[in-house]
Amino acid sequence: MTSRSRDNTPAFTWFVTFMGAGHLMLVLATGRLRWEHVVADALLVGVAWAGPRTRRFLLGGFPLWLTGMLLDSQGLWLSLRGEIHTGDLWARERLWFPAPGGVNWPEWWSTRSHPALDLLCGFAYAAYLYEVFVVAIFFFVKKDDRFQRLCWAFLAVNALGVVVYMLYPAAPPWYILQYGPGPANLAALPSPAGTARFDALLGISYFAGFYSRNPNVFGAMPSLHAAYPFMVMLFVWRNGTAWRVVTGTFALLVAFSAVYLTHHYILDVLAGLMAALAAYLAVELAFARARRSAPLPAVSIPLTPGGDTRA
Repeated sequence: MTSRSRDNTPAFTWFVTFMGAGHLMLVLATGRLRWEHVVADALLVGVAWAGPRTRRFLLGGFPLWLTGMLLDSQGLWLSLRGEIHTGDLWARERLWFPAPGGVNWPEWWSTRSHPALDLLCGFAYAAYLYEVFVVAIFFFVKKDDRFQRLCWAFLAVNALGVVVYMLYPAAPPWYILQYGPGPANLAALPSPAGTARFDALLGISYFAGFYSRNPNVFGAMPSLHAAYPFMVMLFVWRNGTAWRVVTGTFALLVAFSAVYLTHHYILDVLAGLMAALAAYLAVELAFARARRSAPLPAVSIPLTPGGDTRA
């Protein structure tokens, strides 16, 4: 009985088990083990072995786990990145998108914060990631094939973002406000920036904890905060006007929040939108090609008595 059950276990289950165990050993070997690593890897393996229904979710949603591991592991290769951009991006933003007083918009907003905007933008900045998961689960429950495509596009846009972080590492606006536009301070700690005001208003430490785990201070370009909601909007576009308005409004709010909270420049936001569009189009094209190349199902032709198929 045991032998037969083992033989009937899908290869994907064993692959996922290997990936989860391998990742756990990696974070142990590199001294980065945290409780969330154990939970994420245990959950991954548990879902794989729980049964066909949960395994069906994992078949489409596996890129979500891959994305988390990719972003969490950035510190392993940051020594290979290019020259870090600080003052040049700050100056270019001021030149291309000037705010009143000859400053750029992140700098302008840094002296004009308001508690109402702090709350609104803080909630948007906290919810940007959960929107992806909620829409993905909605697609899965509805047995919509966009579930798998959204998950792969999510991995693609993050992979593209990490590549740009390596090729064009850039300091966010809060860094310039705190450290100045000179040579990059590699000892600079991650900061919640404007989201600290949200934490203070609610008496919590959500963003302080979230950004304390950020392995890459110099990852302003592109803004993945702006990329995620825009990509979600693209995936639900065909659902109708109500979906477009809600997701489009949220995407605009997150984009504004990125600048208002001094985490990103407008240039970062535009780069994030371009990355989201590129990831969406690449995944849609890949899945369309896969559908076209899939073998057609066999069609049986009923025979008339005697085997004659003529009318």
